[in-house]
Amino acid sequence: MSEAYPADALPLPLTPEQIDSAWLTRALRQRLPGITVRDSHVIDVILGTSTKIRVGLAVEGEGAGQVGETLIVKGGFEEHSPKMAAMYANETRFYADIQPLIPMPSPRAWFAGTDPHSHQSIVIMEDLKRPGVDFCDALRPHRFDQIARRMETMAAYHAATWASPHFQPGGRWSDIASRFDGWGLDYMRRYLAPDVWSHYMALPRGAAVSTRLHDREWMERALMTIGEIQRTQPRCLIHGDTHLGNLYILEDGTPGYFDAQVAQTAWHHEVSYHIVCAADLADRAAWERDLLRLYLDALERQGGPVLDRDTAWLDYRRSILWGLFIFLTNEVRFQTEAVNTAYAARFGQAALDHDLHLLLP
Repeated sequence: MSEAYPADALPLPLTPEQIDSAWLTRALRQRLPGITVRDSHVIDVILGTSTKIRVGLAVEGEGAGQVGETLIVKGGFEEHSPKMAAMYANETRFYADIQPLIPMPSPRAWFAGTDPHSHQSIVIMEDLKRPGVDFCDALRPHRFDQIARRMETMAAYHAATWASPHFQPGGRWSDIASRFDGWGLDYMRRYLAPDVWSHYMALPRGAAVSTRLHDREWMERALMTIGEIQRTQPRCLIHGDTHLGNLYILEDGTPGYFDAQVAQTAWHHEVSYHIVCAADLADRAAWERDLLRLYLDALERQGGPVLDRDTAWLDYRRSILWGLFIFLTNEVRFQTEAVNTAYAARFGQAALDHDLHLLLP
């Protein structure tokens, strides 16, 4: 059952100061009914698209040993947060209603809820900051074997929801939009406004890609084409934002995922996005066919469909457009200009290598 509106924990905090022991107790009892937080304090606040607040706490009662001495409270605690309400609710939906049902390695969540009376959605999750856990970084591209292992895990959770009956009208996931509907479409339109687009093309990320890719009208037309193509294809649930900053590697090498922005979308939207984000400029062209083959083989092994290899290669190449758009227009309050520029350069080179103007005229 979804915990989207957990009445016992409402109202949700809107400032870090409101995250106190009493509220933490009410929230944690959604899944650990015997627990009590005796003491708590904010250790640090990590700003970003969402705010991550590391909280130290002392707990007692049944389930206390599962929580540990620190946890992360993630939500919208910044000036821009009211504009991101749909995105926050989407991530909360993942932890409440999707994570328990799919094989996507991700942080354990103790609470996931949305407040219908404010912009706020909050996830309370395990704190992964411990020796041996590697938080991935855009400025440290991955090796072939690391991306290959990520292809295996992607194939597993894609296969688990491939053309799911839950997508049908009335199904538990029927309301999850694609990247080209709902708030995803609103997001695109915001950054395709001529003055906004011109602003981003004048930044270092714009200088890092060919001026052939600065054509706003082509970008808008090509994005709409990709959306129409994906509407005709089988869908699965994707993580939705698998750039390196949203990923980690556990002590045993298992690839992990956080900051999910789930969508009901075609598989290649995610696979091309991750490969181009993760591989160094010098490596991607030599690796991508083999990585795609590994994904397709894993998809079949996990019970997914057998996809035509030539069609899959075409879909993979066309979907490079999405990542190019994202990192040409991503705001610096979400990622630094260095990160946006690194990713834009990778996608810009991939767009030229695959001649996206020809594939998406």
